[in-house]
Amino acid sequence: MKKADILQIAASILILVALLYGRPVNYPDNVNNQHGFPLVWGTHQLVTIAGPVDYWMVSLISLALDLVVWIALIVVIPLIVNYTDS
Repeated sequence: MKKADILQIAASILILVALLYGRPVNYPDNVNNQHGFPLVWGTHQLVTIAGPVDYWMVSLISLALDLVVWIALIVVIPLIVNYTDS
């Protein structure tokens, strides 16, 4: 396997982790899990001041922009590796 292929596979795994990982965010009156990196595309609200809830807020624009950023990275990796190898 070429170096560019290995880096593309590693970037693909990183994309899945970045998009699916839910980091907990606690405010004084609610508890959320926020999904997505660098943009938060999904917020899963777990607890409010009134009690437990199960509510999702999803931003499709942020999800699309996240995917564009990460897929652009996968496309650019071979160009960078080939440029530095020559």
